[in-house]
Amino acid sequence: MWNLSAFEESLAGLRWPELGAWEKWMKYALDGGGKRLRPALAWESYRFYQGESASWEKALPLLQAIELLHTFTLVHDDVMDRSALRRGRPTLYKQTDENTAILIGDALLIAVYQRLAQMDVPETNQLATCLSQAALRVCHGQLQDLTLAQTPTPQVSMEAYLTMITEKTGALLGAALEAGALLAQAPMSECQQLRHAGELLGRFFQLQDDYLDAFGEETGKVRGGDIAEGKKTFLWLWAWEKATPHEKSLLEDPTTPPEKRREIGLNLYDRLALRERGQAFLQAAYEEFLQALQAVQMGKVLRQIGENLRHRQR
Repeated sequence: MWNLSAFEESLAGLRWPELGAWEKWMKYALDGGGKRLRPALAWESYRFYQGESASWEKALPLLQAIELLHTFTLVHDDVMDRSALRRGRPTLYKQTDENTAILIGDALLIAVYQRLAQMDVPETNQLATCLSQAALRVCHGQLQDLTLAQTPTPQVSMEAYLTMITEKTGALLGAALEAGALLAQAPMSECQQLRHAGELLGRFFQLQDDYLDAFGEETGKVRGGDIAEGKKTFLWLWAWEKATPHEKSLLEDPTTPPEKRREIGLNLYDRLALRERGQAFLQAAYEEFLQALQAVQMGKVLRQIGENLRHRQR
């Protein structure tokens, strides 16, 4: 069973004396809380395929590496988005400055490979490849996200948006499940199916995030932040179809103040009843994830994890 308190304790014990006084910002980034979903997925995958011989000590460096990788993406994401809050507290970018946050993000990524290098297992190369490919895909997704934000809305398709979130969020969830199975020496075909299921779970997770950005009340972020930044979420694309010419002009105009854009967008979402339509869209994405579970042995375990995520509010 996933032991969150033991994992948190292990993260608190990580040290990077090479960074001197700036080591505290590594700790700040990692201390942000959250669900620790990705290492939890890796542990559950490893434990399922390894069975009774599963070892926490053997898996821990991999679990830490996965959380370090995820934290790296968050730190850089906050810099790019100029985000003031994450999980209800100031982002590292706001606590320090842009350059410091970028360098701490870089250090977090380097620390991923420190942890992998300390694993004395024959699967180390496979694990490093798995996480490296996921990291590149996350970067690809972030680049797509930036591109879509700068692309006129009429030129943005729903397919492009869904591809972007699969890369940005799905790739690392898929890699977490795959990595746990690799460590347990599960068949390669099973590892690949797990990666696919994890990508679909990640897609659902990001859709849910985009939905909660507009309609959630407990996210720890300012409601409508994606609208203020001009992010082309599925809600934005739907709203654009029904917006008035004046609303479209204000939403798309780069000189529109972010707060004004946020106000216009939230009012538009309410007027068009996108809350209900969005819930139906989320349900369809979740059912696609459930379909993928039929191809993996640990489908029952993943279904329970999915059910827990489906009802989250932050």
